[in-house]
Amino acid sequence: MRPRLAPCLGLLGVGLLAACADDPPPPVIAPPPIAEIVRADEGHLTEVHQLTFGGENGASRWAWGSDQVALQTRANDRACAHISRVTLTDPPGRFPLGQGEAPSFLPGDRDVVYASSPTCAKHRSRAEGLALDPGFDVFRARADGLAPTRLTANPGYDAEPSVCGKSGAIVFTSMRDGDLDLYRMDADGGHVERLTATTGYDGDAVFDADCSHIAWHAWHPKGKGLDDYKKQLAENLIRPTTLELWIANADGTDARQVTYLDARSWAPSWYPSQARLLFASTFGGESARDVDLWAIDLDGTNLERVSTAPGPDDAPAFSPDGKSVAFTSARATLLGLTDTNVFVARWAGAWRHVEERPADHLMGDAAWLADHAREGRAVGSKGLDDAGAYVERSFQSFGLAAAGDQEFRQTFDVATHVSGQATLEIAGVPVAPADVRALGMSASMAVEGPLVFIGADSDYARVDVKGKVVVVRSGGSPRHAAWLARDRGAVGFIAVTEGALSEPAPDTGESIPAVITSSRAMTGFLSLVLRGVHPLARLAVTLAPEMTKAFNVVARWKASAPDAQKLPGVFVIAAHYDSIGAESPGADDNASGTAALLQVARALGEKKPALRRDVVLVGLSGEEQGAAGAVAFVRKPPDGLAAKDILAMVDLDMVGRMRDDTLQVFGEDTATEWPELLAGACNAAGVDCIPATGGGLGGADRGPFFEAGIPAIHFFTGVHGDRHTPADTPDKLNATGMAQVARITEHLASDVSVLGARFAFQPNAAPPGEGDARGFGASLGTIPDPAPPPNGQKGMLLAGVRRGGPADAAGLRKGDILVRLGGHVVGGMDDVKFVMTESKPGTRMKAVVIRDGRELAVDVILDTPSKR
Repeated sequence: MRPRLAPCLGLLGVGLLAACADDPPPPVIAPPPIAEIVRADEGHLTEVHQLTFGGENGASRWAWGSDQVALQTRANDRACAHISRVTLTDPPGRFPLGQGEAPSFLPGDRDVVYASSPTCAKHRSRAEGLALDPGFDVFRARADGLAPTRLTANPGYDAEPSVCGKSGAIVFTSMRDGDLDLYRMDADGGHVERLTATTGYDGDAVFDADCSHIAWHAWHPKGKGLDDYKKQLAENLIRPTTLELWIANADGTDARQVTYLDARSWAPSWYPSQARLLFASTFGGESARDVDLWAIDLDGTNLERVSTAPGPDDAPAFSPDGKSVAFTSARATLLGLTDTNVFVARWAGAWRHVEERPADHLMGDAAWLADHAREGRAVGSKGLDDAGAYVERSFQSFGLAAAGDQEFRQTFDVATHVSGQATLEIAGVPVAPADVRALGMSASMAVEGPLVFIGADSDYARVDVKGKVVVVRSGGSPRHAAWLARDRGAVGFIAVTEGALSEPAPDTGESIPAVITSSRAMTGFLSLVLRGVHPLARLAVTLAPEMTKAFNVVARWKASAPDAQKLPGVFVIAAHYDSIGAESPGADDNASGTAALLQVARALGEKKPALRRDVVLVGLSGEEQGAAGAVAFVRKPPDGLAAKDILAMVDLDMVGRMRDDTLQVFGEDTATEWPELLAGACNAAGVDCIPATGGGLGGADRGPFFEAGIPAIHFFTGVHGDRHTPADTPDKLNATGMAQVARITEHLASDVSVLGARFAFQPNAAPPGEGDARGFGASLGTIPDPAPPPNGQKGMLLAGVRRGGPADAAGLRKGDILVRLGGHVVGGMDDVKFVMTESKPGTRMKAVVIRDGRELAVDVILDTPSKR
């Protein structure tokens, strides 16, 4: 049975039909003039023909030959539902199949699948709710209604079947596990698999043409609504307040919500040749009975109204050949009656009434930013400059005030390239220049020493590398491998690779002279070393970083409350608009976050909420260069803004691939106010916000804010393998999910604007990014500052220490420069990270810091990474 019949939609939006009398279907009568059922503003629906006349008719499904329709009929509120076939002849022929609901043809059109109950209980009224007859099971029978076979025999509701046109697999709704979930089974009822598990109602699923995906409608209530749903379910009765469309792979994986219309939307039908759904919805209607056909792309864009007739238009279904659509409508019903009938229309594809919504804006912005014309938006490229100008124009068009140093722009310097020269000579034989490249973290100097091979990190326990040049096979992190070599006393480092040699990339790390060379150049030398011969290696590297100008785009939405009600401080919302360059279009990383930022700005401009404090929106650049734009913004904010004025910050980074209505939130523990604020914003958007730890794949931009004592969170929709690859393209973005992220952020802006007190910053929170972070072998409890120490001093500048951690207990504090840890020289935060990777909790070591120009040595006892 399908929730298809419009008169049953009244208060519920669906009608799961039970029945009580075995009445025959109404007779076919002559159709009225066609002019009465064709509307000029329904451009998709042409050559409309009426198939049924009187009663409640619907739940139509096409035969795979596109020459007949199976449907269900109820003569009146007290009648049993019957199924029948209607052939598309002139006049059409109708063939009763018996009692049942929701018929679908199996491949070959010789058999049908449907739902039926032996009780045929009294049909509930609209006010009573949505009946779930526990006697319902799924049946299979011949297309003449004979030889019925029960395919399900479980206690509880088994109904709403639909069929795959290739294999005959059946997807249906069942309560067999205590909730209304989707299941799949073979055409003979075997191999039953559960597809959904979210608490709530999942129903009316349909396969796409190649049966690789399913679409369905769902009601997943939360909070008090969830408690009410569970009580209703126990009574075999539910009262859906909303229904939204979902899609997933045919096995239920990769599920995502398509519509967020806050209406009752149901009965999806796949477009034959487009990534698009046709469905029925109360969206835009003036009453519960005002139901129309709508269409939407799978990413949530291009919402289009298809039907406009008064009363309900419901239960659309495309014919397999894509030429026609069947639907239920009251367009030919006389005044005073509530009949709904099945109609078939020729489908015309050119007509479009598109309702522009946030998802459309988001996809448009993200697609522009991730277009190949933007060259991957690498720092220093014209494509990135164009992207920054796009963000700037957008802020201006939305009515935001410029808040940079130069109108909307805040400029800063960032290293974009490194010019490197490297020479390598072994046993007096020079390696060809084409076979050696400097590594970006290399020291610029010349060294020499015997060549020694390290096959694994454990080799250092038995191989003395002091004063020698270490050679390794490239595999893991060259930076870590070079650090290990330097830490054990090596004077030089060589990584051997089978792949191509790339030019050095900008790197702020501190190392010994380090190069990468080809395996063909090293094969003979390595064979000597492995036989115990250690030829002398001479290695010289010269690196010169090339600096370029980049800019953040900064705008301010000024508080609109009366002056007497305005509150001090600002709320910052940021996203980086740069990416890695030609290697990737950067759609999710991070055109998605930038598009969400623009949508928040657009919404603030359109809705003009009565904010009591200013909101600052920042398009950051240089995230891929160590969060350079965020560091510049925090360390030297634009005129009129100080870091101490920032109450809190939201980082929108990689928010384009929401699945299962789930959003990861990093940094919720940076302030005690975040959990309650997030609960309200996420519930309003119908999204499950899940606290996460660590830094995510992106999220580097929140690090400098946290290090400055600003509560900062990062929104993130999840890990995927397309990051930083050519596959990170706009067509894989979930625009409607991005719209919900923007909605959550906008809600936070409104709530933070009226917050009476400052956030209670939690310095003990899990630090973002690298450095002394969780996941290592041990923790020092420092909060590294990403900026280099002043006056060219080597070491790691401390932005602070975590309360109660080892560094705090040892007396370290903000402003100290850590230069040595145990027996390890610290040239930067990566050195601390590597020491923590190698160390164990409980280890006692000496930490040496520079404070007020003098060295200070203290003992620290390392802690477990999980402790704060």
